[in-house]
Amino acid sequence: MEFLRTVDEARKFVYLNRVALLAIMNLETELSKIIYIVLRKLERISRGRISYAILLIDNDSPPVITLFINGKQVFEQSDYFGNEKKDLQALKWGIREALKDWGIEPPF
Repeated sequence: MEFLRTVDEARKFVYLNRVALLAIMNLETELSKIIYIVLRKLERISRGRISYAILLIDNDSPPVITLFINGKQVFEQSDYFGNEKKDLQALKWGIREALKDWGIEPPF
Protein backbone atom coordinates (compact mmCIF):
# COMPACT_ATOMS: atom_id res chain seq x y z
CA MET A 1 0.00 0.00 0.00
CA GLU A 2 1.32 3.40 -0.95
CA PHE A 3 0.91 6.52 1.16
CA LEU A 4 0.45 9.66 -0.89
CA ARG A 5 0.61 13.29 0.19
CA THR A 6 -0.50 15.30 -2.83
CA VAL A 7 -3.31 15.25 -5.37
CA ASP A 8 -0.70 14.98 -8.12
CA GLU A 9 0.69 11.81 -6.53
CA ALA A 10 -2.85 10.42 -6.31
CA ARG A 11 -3.57 11.27 -9.93
CA LYS A 12 -0.34 9.58 -11.04
CA PHE A 13 -1.17 6.48 -8.97
CA VAL A 14 -4.64 6.22 -10.55
CA TYR A 15 -3.35 6.52 -14.11
CA LEU A 16 -0.34 4.20 -13.69
CA ASN A 17 -2.36 1.26 -12.33
CA ARG A 18 -5.00 -0.61 -14.34
CA VAL A 19 -7.11 -1.29 -11.22
CA ALA A 20 -6.45 1.26 -8.51
CA LEU A 21 -8.15 1.72 -5.16
CA LEU A 22 -7.57 5.14 -3.63
CA ALA A 23 -8.62 5.92 -0.08
CA ILE A 24 -8.67 9.55 1.05
CA MET A 25 -8.47 9.74 4.82
CA ASN A 26 -6.87 11.00 8.01
CA LEU A 27 -5.29 8.03 9.78
CA GLU A 28 -5.66 9.82 13.13
CA THR A 29 -9.46 9.37 13.28
CA GLU A 30 -11.03 6.26 14.81
CA LEU A 31 -13.11 5.43 11.73
CA SER A 32 -10.08 5.76 9.45
CA LYS A 33 -8.11 3.40 11.69
CA ILE A 34 -10.84 0.76 11.22
CA ILE A 35 -10.99 1.35 7.47
CA TYR A 36 -7.19 1.10 7.24
CA ILE A 37 -7.33 -2.38 8.82
CA VAL A 38 -10.05 -3.34 6.31
CA LEU A 39 -7.95 -2.08 3.40
CA ARG A 40 -4.90 -4.03 4.59
CA LYS A 41 -7.02 -7.21 4.66
CA LEU A 42 -8.37 -6.50 1.17
CA GLU A 43 -4.87 -5.87 -0.12
CA ARG A 44 -3.69 -9.24 1.19
CA ILE A 45 -6.53 -11.19 -0.41
CA SER A 46 -6.35 -9.23 -3.69
CA ARG A 47 -3.17 -11.08 -4.62
CA GLY A 48 -1.74 -8.04 -6.43
CA ARG A 49 -4.70 -7.64 -8.79
CA ILE A 50 -5.70 -4.31 -7.24
CA SER A 51 -3.23 -1.55 -6.38
CA TYR A 52 -3.93 0.27 -3.10
CA ALA A 53 -3.00 3.78 -1.96
CA ILE A 54 -4.03 6.20 0.75
CA LEU A 55 -4.04 9.95 0.15
CA LEU A 56 -3.34 11.37 3.59
CA ILE A 57 -5.33 14.41 4.67
CA ASP A 58 -5.35 16.38 7.92
CA ASN A 59 -9.03 17.16 8.38
CA ASP A 60 -11.61 15.00 10.13
CA SER A 61 -13.69 14.18 7.06
CA PRO A 62 -14.88 10.58 6.85
CA PRO A 63 -12.82 8.32 4.59
CA VAL A 64 -13.69 8.13 0.91
CA ILE A 65 -12.71 5.00 -1.01
CA THR A 66 -12.73 5.11 -4.79
CA LEU A 67 -11.99 2.33 -7.27
CA PHE A 68 -10.60 3.24 -10.69
CA ILE A 69 -10.22 1.05 -13.76
CA ASN A 70 -7.98 2.45 -16.49
CA GLY A 71 -8.20 5.87 -14.83
CA LYS A 72 -12.01 5.91 -14.77
CA GLN A 73 -13.92 6.02 -11.50
CA VAL A 74 -16.16 2.96 -11.26
CA PHE A 75 -17.01 2.74 -7.54
CA GLU A 76 -17.05 5.01 -4.50
CA GLN A 77 -17.87 4.40 -0.86
CA SER A 78 -18.13 7.07 1.82
CA ASP A 79 -20.51 5.53 4.35
CA TYR A 80 -19.37 2.92 6.84
CA PHE A 81 -20.62 0.80 9.71
CA GLY A 82 -17.59 1.50 11.89
CA ASN A 83 -17.29 -2.26 12.35
CA GLU A 84 -14.32 -4.05 10.81
CA LYS A 85 -16.20 -7.21 9.82
CA LYS A 86 -19.23 -5.42 8.33
CA ASP A 87 -17.13 -2.83 6.52
CA LEU A 88 -14.92 -5.54 5.03
CA GLN A 89 -17.95 -7.42 3.69
CA ALA A 90 -19.58 -4.28 2.29
CA LEU A 91 -16.43 -3.09 0.58
CA LYS A 92 -15.69 -6.53 -0.87
CA TRP A 93 -19.19 -6.69 -2.31
CA GLY A 94 -18.99 -3.23 -3.88
CA ILE A 95 -15.56 -3.82 -5.40
CA ARG A 96 -16.51 -7.29 -6.63
CA GLU A 97 -19.62 -5.98 -8.41
CA ALA A 98 -17.72 -3.07 -10.00
CA LEU A 99 -15.01 -5.40 -11.30
CA LYS A 100 -17.59 -7.84 -12.70
CA ASP A 101 -19.29 -4.96 -14.54
CA TRP A 102 -15.98 -4.32 -16.30
CA GLY A 103 -15.39 -7.98 -17.13
CA ILE A 104 -12.60 -8.34 -14.58
CA GLU A 105 -12.51 -11.47 -12.43
CA PRO A 106 -12.68 -10.34 -8.80
CA PRO A 107 -9.85 -11.60 -6.57
CA PHE A 108 -12.28 -12.29 -3.69
